Amino acid sequence: MPHRPAPRDLTATPADWAALLDEVSRGEVRVLLDSSTGGQVVLVSAGDLDRLERAAQRGLARVELTPRERQVLERVEAGERAPAIAEALGLARGTVVQHLASARRKYGVRTSREAAARAREAAALGGAPTTG
Repeated sequence: MPHRPAPRDLTATPADWAALLDEVSRGEVRVLLDSSTGGQVVLVSAGDLDRLERAAQRGLARVELTPRERQVLERVEAGERAPAIAEALGLARGTVVQHLASARRKYGVRTSREAAARAREAAALGGAPTTG
């Protein structure tokens, strides 16, 4: 696990901040700031941000859905439930439930709607997003 220094309050001059931002931009440091409302913000270099975004996209793109999983998730995205999906696709309800469980497992999410949203983000679903 990476080392995290203890939080500290900083009183810095504009020159100190400029030097710190230069270090961040060179990728030498990352800065974690706590807001007054309890939120946190991380300052990273543009290069680090690009690498993180590419890694996240690769993570989404690595999920391989079967054609039937895609079909079922598209119907979930449209607001249909398993019994209606089963009837529309001519499948047993249990088969639909298994396709949904498989998609949830692949994306590491708890709900079928979350799986459908992840599939949409990864461009794994065809057509325009639908809502029911």
